[in-house]
Amino acid sequence: MESVTDPDMLKDRIFFKLGEFTYDYRKSVLVIGMLSCFLMSSLVMMGPNWAESWGEGDLESIEAGDLLEDAFFGEEEDVQGFTLLVHHDSLNDSSQEWRDEVIAALDPFAKLDDVEIEYSWDKTGDEREEFVKQEDDGFWAKNRIIINLDRKEAKALYAEHYESVEIDSDFDSWRTGAIAIDVTFDVRIQDDLIKAELVSGPLTLIILGIVFGTLIAALLPLGIAILTVLSAMGITIWLSNTTDVTQYALNIITLIGIGVSVDYSLFMVNRFREELNRGRDIRTSTAMTVATAGKAVFFSGVTVAIGLMGMLFFENTGLPSLGIGGTLSVSVAMIFSIIVLPAVLAMLGYRLFKFRIPFAFSTENDDGEGVWSKIATTVMERPWAVLIPTLIILLGAGLPFLQADFSIASRDALPPDDETRVGFEHMDEKWPEGAVNAATIVVDFDGENPLSEQNIRSMHQWMTSQLDDERVIETFGYAMPYPGVNESMAVSYWQTPTSNLSAQDAATRDYLRNQFLSDNVTYIVFSLNGPITGEDSRNFVKDMRDDRSVLMNELKVGDNGKLMVAGFAAYSV
Repeated sequence: MESVTDPDMLKDRIFFKLGEFTYDYRKSVLVIGMLSCFLMSSLVMMGPNWAESWGEGDLESIEAGDLLEDAFFGEEEDVQGFTLLVHHDSLNDSSQEWRDEVIAALDPFAKLDDVEIEYSWDKTGDEREEFVKQEDDGFWAKNRIIINLDRKEAKALYAEHYESVEIDSDFDSWRTGAIAIDVTFDVRIQDDLIKAELVSGPLTLIILGIVFGTLIAALLPLGIAILTVLSAMGITIWLSNTTDVTQYALNIITLIGIGVSVDYSLFMVNRFREELNRGRDIRTSTAMTVATAGKAVFFSGVTVAIGLMGMLFFENTGLPSLGIGGTLSVSVAMIFSIIVLPAVLAMLGYRLFKFRIPFAFSTENDDGEGVWSKIATTVMERPWAVLIPTLIILLGAGLPFLQADFSIASRDALPPDDETRVGFEHMDEKWPEGAVNAATIVVDFDGENPLSEQNIRSMHQWMTSQLDDERVIETFGYAMPYPGVNESMAVSYWQTPTSNLSAQDAATRDYLRNQFLSDNVTYIVFSLNGPITGEDSRNFVKDMRDDRSVLMNELKVGDNGKLMVAGFAAYSV
């Protein structure tokens, strides 16, 4: 036999009075609720101004990257871009057919004012080796498209035009690089979100129909979910124009917003129907629903919102945006469920039982003989017999968590056949010095000469010692200007007067100087084994930072000289 709460016991409580108020002014409450949803959702018209989810923040890797960009490109210049990687079995970039195809493919970008294109065939000497590679399987060439805009504007420009980059089917081509992979993530997340909603919406309605047994009752939770998502999205887009919010906040809104809206409104609708089945009038049923289920929904919503607000304190990550989206969706869902939904229920009354769905659960109250009552009774009669096996199952299911390797998402999160990922993998294989899975060590000599004998010798010794680390594949830097060079040869290479060098050797040395040295700043690249941002890569970065004094004590640098670690793995540490 079910336990029935006497309304007289709750009539003086605030939630009971809230239910009565909602009933008495149900039309006004509904109008205000719908108007509020309209106003909040209309904020979408402002358009989002999403913050970047990667490459921002007060982090050493960001500071190191900015130092490199300022030294080699200038403080006033923002340089972004992508790469068109082209491959052909028999042709190379000296072929007019090759050139015509590449020029035609990149023509949409060539016409833009803020874009510069570096074609592979325009490169000569040592620089050409960075752009082309002749292999047994054919000729490979990189064409670099430079976008002289900040990152956000460059992404928008690429997203608008990248689909126009097409090349003849006889050629293999990949649009890849930093901006390309950023846009790929954004597009895939947006597309996946739409697919998920198209699947989850009808599925949710079917389940609710089976549970509630009537079409009207099933539509109510889905309606609250729609109001919640629209309202929370509007507020989030408004916030994106006033503070840093990434677009991933929308994902958490749909994920949590739909879930808690359906959950909370399910409690409310089911309780309201139970009160009507007990013979109570609609006003009392509304008040009892808010006083019981509504009270539980309120404290549940507040608790969950407070928990999600904890994400706001994780600086330099995308978690604050997830916290904003989650907190908003839960708060809005809770308010709509305990105020607007009871007003709708009060207006519907017994019409809630209309439009029965065949083969669905009964709309009558549980008489104590139903499946849920039997489950509850069994658990109460044998608590330990249920608790222990359940704990074992839950603990077993959680064991893989101990092996979790947490890091930021990299290209490996994309499908194996994704164009940008495949292009990156080809470039890592052909040009390992530019591999994505690398640690970039940035050294600022603060006015001292990196090419002094002491600095060349110290840098060469340090780079050589790192090659003994099994995590390191190769290293590239000015102290190792060519393969097989030893310490004395490196000193001789840089300190030999230009007059004693051939024109070609002098040009090569100038090229390497411009490549690795600028404003007494240099960088060393360590190409690493294993997956991007994997545990080995992150540990290598940690070791570099912990042991940075070993190198700095050997180098001759100014008072403000410093060593920093940049790169994808460094950003995730």
